[in-house]
Amino acid sequence: MISFSRIAFIIRVILKSTVLILISFTLGLVLRYLFSSLETQQLMADFFQPHLKWILNIRANPAFLSDIAAIEAAIIAFLVPLSIEIISKISERYNSDVITRAFTRKWENRILAPFLLVNIFAAVALRFFIKDDTNAIWWSFTSLIVLIVFMFVAFLIWRVINHIKTFMSDVKWVLNQLYEDVEKAIQ
Repeated sequence: MISFSRIAFIIRVILKSTVLILISFTLGLVLRYLFSSLETQQLMADFFQPHLKWILNIRANPAFLSDIAAIEAAIIAFLVPLSIEIISKISERYNSDVITRAFTRKWENRILAPFLLVNIFAAVALRFFIKDDTNAIWWSFTSLIVLIVFMFVAFLIWRVINHIKTFMSDVKWVLNQLYEDVEKAIQ
């Protein structure tokens, strides 16, 4: 049987989602109205063109795609299994799976592997479908996107490593996690 608090939580989530949808829809209508005139579009083009021109002048070497794919494949091969092994050993030390659950619940750990795989696939696919002397605008944008995702993956790796350090060195934090799990089990 579903509790009243669970139903109230579901209703709050639905209401928040509905409000966010309405706000974004209204904002979209307002922006569409503001930017629909040709004068506004010309003013925006005159303002943004010099500032964004450097993006169009980026001509990435297609060889960097192979480098990204190799680095991210090495990360999948080493970091992911190693982090799982370290967290498993910590869980064995405290004889509880609370540590493993806390580690896998972190958003960085949940999205790291999919981001790595998608970026490797994109880098390899682009590498096969482009020529080495390409100067197309779409190539500039796609290579910039792959580079930005690579930097985001580097940020995720930094966060995962910091989480592992916390799990390994902060005994008070680990004990607090264990106490919280016991309190939830008692209730």
